[in-house]
Amino acid sequence: MRFLYAFIFILFVSVAQAQLRVDSLSSLLKYADEHAPTAQRAKLQPQIAQKDIRLQSSTLYPKINVFGTGDYYPLIPTQVIPGELLGHPGTYYKAQFGLPYIFTAGAEVSMPVINLEKWATLERTKAQYTQAQWNSKAQLENFHIQLIQAYYQTLVIREVLRLNDENATTVNELMRIMDARNNNGVLNPSDYNRTKNLQLDVQSSAVNYTQNLQQANSSLTALLAIKDTVQLSETLNTFNWPLLQTEESPASRAGWQEADTKVQVAELALSESKRGALPKLSLNGRYTYNYESKFQQAGNNVEFNAANIGLRLDFPVFQGNYYRTLKQKSELQLRSAKLEQEQTHATLTQQQRDWFDQYKTAFNKKTILEERVKTTSDNLRIAKLDVKEGVMEFDEFNNIFAEYNRAKMEYLQNLADGILYYLLSTQNF
Repeated sequence: MRFLYAFIFILFVSVAQAQLRVDSLSSLLKYADEHAPTAQRAKLQPQIAQKDIRLQSSTLYPKINVFGTGDYYPLIPTQVIPGELLGHPGTYYKAQFGLPYIFTAGAEVSMPVINLEKWATLERTKAQYTQAQWNSKAQLENFHIQLIQAYYQTLVIREVLRLNDENATTVNELMRIMDARNNNGVLNPSDYNRTKNLQLDVQSSAVNYTQNLQQANSSLTALLAIKDTVQLSETLNTFNWPLLQTEESPASRAGWQEADTKVQVAELALSESKRGALPKLSLNGRYTYNYESKFQQAGNNVEFNAANIGLRLDFPVFQGNYYRTLKQKSELQLRSAKLEQEQTHATLTQQQRDWFDQYKTAFNKKTILEERVKTTSDNLRIAKLDVKEGVMEFDEFNNIFAEYNRAKMEYLQNLADGILYYLLSTQNF
């Protein structure tokens, strides 16, 4: 018996740990920002772009390279020298330039002095970092919107499921009354069957709503990329319906700013392509230590050092129309970025206007739907009493019951829409 209790306790603890408890929307978004892969991946974009800045900056710093080589020359260049040069007329001497085994070690340094293309590349990379920051915020914004929609859809389905439980209690009581009448022979058999069918419809709806709730919960867990189920503690009845006078400007949204930054990046890329064909001036220095030897003859070695420092001027003349094609490509990319900016501005403006209009519509329907729920609830209360007293037929009760359910479900959906579109309109999340 103790083993059974221990097993039940462990099972209870494991089930409790397999649920993610969420008290509010803000706690859900906070958890998502800290743990969801989508949010983590969005936050990595600026960090990657920041490393690109450091990479491009390093190309403007001095570069120091240490090297070493080892070579063997089986054939060494030679030249015949007349003996008169050495005081031995009539003879010739063979001179070799170097020894067969040559070892070299040294260091070289280089630093760009004038390189307009690299400077332009650095400026473009800095702009791309700003773009990455706005892109990260835009991804987080879209992710939050998906979470908010899934969150309130789950709350609506849960409220509908509670409504269905209420309907089940009402229909079960109705079925009990009809059973009593049927046993006394004072009920039309068709009304009895229709009541039974209504009870079955409510039971079937409970199965469908439960499945819908599981699917909504699965959408939340998929967005969060977790294996646990999400347990929501908040209800829809905590909204006070703030009044919105004007719609928010979409110019402050991350997607809008990202589109503007893309144009700046494309303009800098075009400037970079124009500077690619300009002359480049760099400072170069080199120090080498040379050791030459003939291993067959001891002591026949040569050692010497060499060093140089100077300026190098590179002036590209022809590279297969590379710079011209690069410039044309940059011009097309700039045109594409401006078109994307125009489309993004139009889309976000329309989206912001739609959210504001939808909230205004939900706000205007609020009082009407509340009154409908109040009226149909009172009618249903009266209908329950009349059916119990036997002064109301099934058809009339069924119509009142259906009207109440339609009013209640429309009220719940309008309430969820009001909360959702208020948050989206104000970007208050």
